[in-house]
Amino acid sequence: MNDQTCFSVGCIVRRQDQILLVRHTYGGANGKLLIPGGYCQEHELPEEAAVREVLEETGITAQVIRMSGIRCHREHWYLLLEMDYVSGTPASDHCENSEALFLTISEALARKDCTEMTKTVLRKITGQPAAYLYPDMEYCLHKGSDYMLYL
Repeated sequence: MNDQTCFSVGCIVRRQDQILLVRHTYGGANGKLLIPGGYCQEHELPEEAAVREVLEETGITAQVIRMSGIRCHREHWYLLLEMDYVSGTPASDHCENSEALFLTISEALARKDCTEMTKTVLRKITGQPAAYLYPDMEYCLHKGSDYMLYL
């Protein structure tokens, strides 16, 4: 991996009819609720990164069950992984997020402080109509280039 290449994961953690969200503290999603996630470390598989990132950011133990989508750019790939809750109580890491919580999917979809990408992902995993190609405008505004989310 060179300095400009990165691979990261987005973690869709479900506990029955609830979804795990964090309130981001930086970047284009600063102050907004979104699914937890982060960068893959060198030689780390995406599913290993997902388990680690969820635990580090929220104190929740979860296991990967399937891939749900991918956001692509020439040098940046973001893999969306669905995960089942195993144990733990959500708690902020007081660094990358200021809050970690479970909300029902309908509550998350109704909130104005939830990112559009997160809402698109939630619509897809619940079988609601959603575009399979979604230009991730919030991320484009932050990173300054075109990104496409494939669901």
